[in-house]
Amino acid sequence: MIANTAVHATGKSTVNGGVDDARPILLIESDFQYAVAISRAFRELQLLDRLVICVDCENALARLRHANGGRPHLILLDLEMPRMSALGFLKAVKRDEALQMIPVVALADTDDAECVSRCYGLGAAGYMVKHDTYADLLDKVTAVCGYWDLSRLPSLD
Repeated sequence: MIANTAVHATGKSTVNGGVDDARPILLIESDFQYAVAISRAFRELQLLDRLVICVDCENALARLRHANGGRPHLILLDLEMPRMSALGFLKAVKRDEALQMIPVVALADTDDAECVSRCYGLGAAGYMVKHDTYADLLDKVTAVCGYWDLSRLPSLD
């Protein structure tokens, strides 16, 4: 499931008010166990076919810049990343005209107010503290995917 660049299969979910749009959800996560847990939640929600996983920010940024119409409608970004920092990735995405409209939700181990403020200041659309239990993770994945599936998003192609 986890590759250095990404894994993806086309989906059948509805987004943007019922339009059949299989636009992927990009998870940038270097922790194998957490990526597996999120994959399990996506499978349970019948969204696994929309999940793309990148294990570092450099590969994720390269994938986004070469997506040619296959850009995700949501990015879930772990803040603890090797190589390129997650905040550096967030800055790069929000400076890039072709990518800046993609909502990015930060995933963090802490609810530190300074960290939350820094993420929102850099353009994050949301901030979630990682789960304590699988049930908590499932609730958070359900809520964030449900919200963005109901939200009208700009065309990213």
